[in-house]
This record gives sequence, structure tokens and C-alpha cells, in this order.
Amino acid sequence: MDIRYSIHPEHLKSMDTGAMRKHFLVQGLFEKDTLKMFYSHVDRNIVGGAYPVDKAVSLPVTKALGTEYFLERREMGIFNVGSQGTVFVDGKEYVLDKKDCLYIGMGSKEISFKSATKDGLARFYFNSVPAHASYPR
Repeated sequence: MDIRYSIHPEHLKSMDTGAMRKHFLVQGLFEKDTLKMFYSHVDRNIVGGAYPVDKAVSLPVTKALGTEYFLERREMGIFNVGSQGTVFVDGKEYVLDKKDCLYIGMGSKEISFKSATKDGLARFYFNSVPAHASYPR
């Protein structure tokens, strides 16, 4: 997970376009059979992308979060920007067509992503933020 740190407003004034792109622009979210994530200290938001091509891609436990599982103290919204795919949440399947979205509440432990076919590949974009209560799916 790529971690982006906060900066002071005065520091921002001294940045040129290249420096601003380096600190704020999120690129390369979709890599084959990989889940990429960017954590922003500004609002504790995690932006990510899953691009399952040859296998399912699982949401990892990250040491940076200091939790036993990813959504222990977070919630997540997923948006499919590719072809049909499936999101597996604690053993339950959610089929998402292109432009479909899914909310996953705090407390869900096992999350993975899979494309429906190799002819049309799913691309799952997601945001995850801190949560203080669990809401049903």
C-alpha cells in the first residue's frame, strides 16, 4: 500500500506541478491479478483497484492499518468500471455488472474479487474510510 502523508499549506504553495502530481495523483490502480491501494493521511481514505484476470484477487490484511482484518474498523464502497465480475464477502457472492456498486460494512472479514469471463474483465474501484458502526448489506 502506497502511503501519502499530509503536507502543510505553506509547503503546497512552493510545489510545482511535478511535485503536486507526485504527492497527490493516484495512478496505476489496475494491474493484472493485483490489488493496488493508496492511503491518504489527509482524510484516512484508502483508494484502491482490483483487476482480476487469471485468478481471484483478495483484499489483504495490511500491517499499516494495525488491525486483524481490513474492515475491522473501516467500511468500503466498490464500483465496477469493467465487465461483469463477482465480489465475495464472507462467503456470499455479489455479481456486479459494469457501473454497479456495492457497499460493504465494518466487520466483514474476507473480501475477494473475480472477473466473470476472460473475454470481458472486471475492474473494481473502491474507497474505504474509517467506520464507527456496522450497517447491514
